[in-house]
Amino acid sequence: MNMPRHMSLLAITVAILTLPLSNPLVSQSAPDQGYDKTRQVTVKGMLIGSAGPKPPYSVYLLVSAQDSKGNVQQWAVEGDTIDELHRRGHKDDSLRMGEVITVTGHPAARGKKPEERMPKPIRGALARAFDLAKEGRLILGTEITRADGTKVPFGRLQ
Repeated sequence: MNMPRHMSLLAITVAILTLPLSNPLVSQSAPDQGYDKTRQVTVKGMLIGSAGPKPPYSVYLLVSAQDSKGNVQQWAVEGDTIDELHRRGHKDDSLRMGEVITVTGHPAARGKKPEERMPKPIRGALARAFDLAKEGRLILGTEITRADGTKVPFGRLQ
């Protein structure tokens, strides 16, 4: 089936004109740009909060952990969107508040502002994740391990 020439030109024009509009979606769905992929960190602690905003935004977890000196620190962990997690087998009750988990991932890159990609309005657990991101305690979760050794899908597949 041949498309008339004026329809082809119209399709190309529409594609070119809408291309700049897709840029915000790309930046929201590609959060790994704000993380240092050359470094890996592991945080082991208690799951104390979660925020699951609607796509295209990521799911965030809050983890309370002790550092080597015994000081308690909270970390925010960014993962995939809730739709992507469900596609990969994540269940809403896969992780329970109060359980100890180990999260492996990449730290936020210095000089980047990953909190700028977070959905607005900021409230609840998302507000705490926003504050932790500004303090430099945000990681892109790539793997979560429960205390029994079970792996739970959460972050970007590498």
